[in-house]
Amino acid sequence: MKSRTKKILNFALIFGTLALVLLVGINGQEMTGAVDALKSIAPVWIILCVGAYLLHLCLDAGTIWHYLRCQGYKVSFRYALFNSIIGMYYSNVTPGATGGQPMQVYYLKKKGVPIGIGTSALTVKFFCFQFMLAVLSTVLWIAYGDYIAVQTGSSIWILIVGYTYNLITVSFVLMMAVNKNLVRFFIKLFIRIGTKLRICKNPEATLVKWEDILSTFHESVMSMRTHPKDFFIQLVLGGAILLAQMLPIFLVYCAFELTGSNYLELTTLGIMLYVSAAYTPLPGASGAQEGVFAIYFSKVFPDGIRLMALLLWRFFTYYISILVGAVTTVVHGFRKDKAISEEMAKEQAPSEAKQ
Repeated sequence: MKSRTKKILNFALIFGTLALVLLVGINGQEMTGAVDALKSIAPVWIILCVGAYLLHLCLDAGTIWHYLRCQGYKVSFRYALFNSIIGMYYSNVTPGATGGQPMQVYYLKKKGVPIGIGTSALTVKFFCFQFMLAVLSTVLWIAYGDYIAVQTGSSIWILIVGYTYNLITVSFVLMMAVNKNLVRFFIKLFIRIGTKLRICKNPEATLVKWEDILSTFHESVMSMRTHPKDFFIQLVLGGAILLAQMLPIFLVYCAFELTGSNYLELTTLGIMLYVSAAYTPLPGASGAQEGVFAIYFSKVFPDGIRLMALLLWRFFTYYISILVGAVTTVVHGFRKDKAISEEMAKEQAPSEAKQ
């Protein structure tokens, strides 16, 4: 399938999900109440939600900026912000968030950061985020188990499946960091199984690809072991990124002047939502995120408010990054084309003068 066709299908899925949510809201007579609810929100809460997005963006950029500084590459924080915007944009419009990291490595390379170092920066960021997600979700589930049980009800199986998947993923990631040989054994085993099932068509190329990924990841994490202070900072930033992602839920809750749940309870439920839906191999986990939100927060946000709460939360945690990323990509492309045109004009000027 051509790249252009894939992009069209991805965007169709993203905005098709939004249209479906609105359609369900209209059929459920939620839209009128949602519009009235939106009118009741003080502008300060919208500003704070924008601030939460900017905080998330700055923390994400901070992980890249900090790692590169530790490696001796003085990339400006402004460029790290640009890199994070590009990463979030491409991650949110590609299935399984597969497009973000390659584009970030590409743009870091344009700033003089070697591909290996750029890949390591993103690898360490991924490792720290996933590790903190596992830690925080476990601790909060233990601390607020009764609250989670009440809010999720019979749908708690969704959380169990998501949590189990996340735990396996983190365990595998930790294994990659500690024991290369054991991971290499599992990789070869899965490739053999995939070959027999005719899922893996080129086992040799697949093995080489995974060997490169394994080596890069292992070396990246091992390099941070010699700098425990810097590694600790990366872990703190990983946890802060996760909490910043959860902040819009609390802000939207406060915007509607609701009571009954506090910050920690809402943050806990938000993290459980993330764990439950993040593994869905769709752009931005579209459909799964909205569906799980509607289930988990059905008792938190009452009828007439729930639809608008969902839309506001999804906008400030997902659609805003697509809009900002799209604008940034277009502006960057325009400036790049302008710079090329100016360079070509300078090169042509001397030859025209000689004539």
